[in-house]
Amino acid sequence: MKKLKKLSFAARRRWMGGAVGLGLLVLLGAGAVTQSALTSHERTQHEPPGKLVSVGTHRLHLNCQGSGQPLVLLESGLSGWSQDWALVQPQLARHTTVCSYDRAGYAWSDEAPEPRTGLLAVEDLRTMLRTAGLQGPMVVVGHSWGGMLAQMLAQSHPQEVAGLVLVDALHHDQTASMNPEVHARYSRNMQLLTGSATWLAPLGLTRLAGMPASVVLDKLPASEQPAARGLAMQSKNYRALYTEYMGIDPALAVARSLPPLPAVPTVVLSTNALSEFPPGWESDYMRQHWINGQRLLARQTGARHEVVADAGHYLQLERPELVTASVQEVLQDVRRLRASGYKLGP
Repeated sequence: MKKLKKLSFAARRRWMGGAVGLGLLVLLGAGAVTQSALTSHERTQHEPPGKLVSVGTHRLHLNCQGSGQPLVLLESGLSGWSQDWALVQPQLARHTTVCSYDRAGYAWSDEAPEPRTGLLAVEDLRTMLRTAGLQGPMVVVGHSWGGMLAQMLAQSHPQEVAGLVLVDALHHDQTASMNPEVHARYSRNMQLLTGSATWLAPLGLTRLAGMPASVVLDKLPASEQPAARGLAMQSKNYRALYTEYMGIDPALAVARSLPPLPAVPTVVLSTNALSEFPPGWESDYMRQHWINGQRLLARQTGARHEVVADAGHYLQLERPELVTASVQEVLQDVRRLRASGYKLGP
């Protein structure tokens, strides 16, 4: 301390700054070690309920229940995975084979060596199903961004899709028709939010701050929550979220260039209450823009459109009985068409 007192003010400031910096590095290092250790522990504690299926460069977690045809495929939204369907899948499995899965990087699935967005994500899905020996054509149920991927699958491979249920899903003009200034501001904020999480998470800071990659943990059944809470803190989830968000606009541009959706039995479910949306959607303009997109989606698909005014974005968790009934409705239509001799697939 005597030596420190003899130092000049500038030297003391540099010394203190160095000490603080070193302390910060030690804390960040400890956070990174803790994050790695807890992630390893959580993966050991929470085994995947399904199986890991190789799609070439990585493996995807596939969870199938029930038996029968046609297959129902559940596609989750941005930052979501198979557990998002925990209230719907068991009910549907009483009537047919129902599969949910985790896209690359989420939950139990491996990270991909390269971004898997848009049609690349669609090809991952197709490869996974083919490798698992699952046959189409299928009924695809897509939520939010997963609803857009469901549409892209139907547009690019119409022979593989017998029906669609779009749960508060993106329309392919969702961002292109947005006010350019609003879209630019929203994009900057989302890039900052999702990008910063990719480097905060490995240091354990998102865990320390209580910021899981999923926003619906409290809505899951109690039996699913321990695994979901552990998985939601994995660093790879944040990287997957950032990768998918950065790929949305390019993927929507591709979707606009694809053929129209096939004329298959379709139901569009949407909400007027924009809860659990990313920051920025709380404005009246963004809310109305989303609602208009849902109306347009229903018109363009010729779908029955049901608006749920008293529920948020995750209808499969807030109104699972409605989503289940809508899928059963499409299943009945598909089976009726098959019985009449209408060819739904190859």
